[in-house]
Amino acid sequence: MHKHWKYTALLIAIISLFVLNPMVDHEGAFKLLYSMLLAAVCGGLVLILFHRRKSRLLAVVLGIPTMVSTFTYYLFPSLPPNLASLIFHLLPAGFLTYAVLILLRTIFHGQGISTDSINGAFCGYLLLGLMFGHLFCLVETWRPGSFNFEDSTDQLPNEERRRHALLSYFSIVTLTTVGYGDITPRHGTARSLACIEAVIGQFYVGVVIAELLALKVSNVMRDRLRQEDKVSR
Repeated sequence: MHKHWKYTALLIAIISLFVLNPMVDHEGAFKLLYSMLLAAVCGGLVLILFHRRKSRLLAVVLGIPTMVSTFTYYLFPSLPPNLASLIFHLLPAGFLTYAVLILLRTIFHGQGISTDSINGAFCGYLLLGLMFGHLFCLVETWRPGSFNFEDSTDQLPNEERRRHALLSYFSIVTLTTVGYGDITPRHGTARSLACIEAVIGQFYVGVVIAELLALKVSNVMRDRLRQEDKVSR
């Protein structure tokens, strides 16, 4: 992966996750492909972001178990559902939270703002959506009925992968404050998480990405003025 386009490649992988997300309703290859791509995204985050010794150690401690946890339902099919859900959702949620913080620190403390840096900021935005999706799944596992689902069944599916796909979709809808209303939080914990995610989503777009875009434009204007100054001399 070329260092100047590392965040762009990561962004493509994350978007591919969301493209595959609705397809996990189908059995077999799509579910396995989704798990492999999710593990690849986690592995890419470890390789791209964590260069300092302290951060790398914590990333490995969180990242490797997270990559393994994406295959929980293949490696350990006999695990109790609550324990399997805890492994599959809690580890990725912790790792993704840490990854977003390191990602933003790396971008803002880097040398200059590039198109790839802005793509990195969008990566952080989508990773927040993935992270909250895992948290919503944890809430639904430990407090069943925390969400209303507008369907003929009026409840989320019991199969963990399908539930994860639906709540990841709900997470992105909440993050962007679109609010279609086909899935709604019912329990207090789910509502609180949804409120927090909506606020963070608006703050992220309004402050983080806007600031990066402003810095990008400022850098372009500064470089252009320097070139004009050299020509005038």
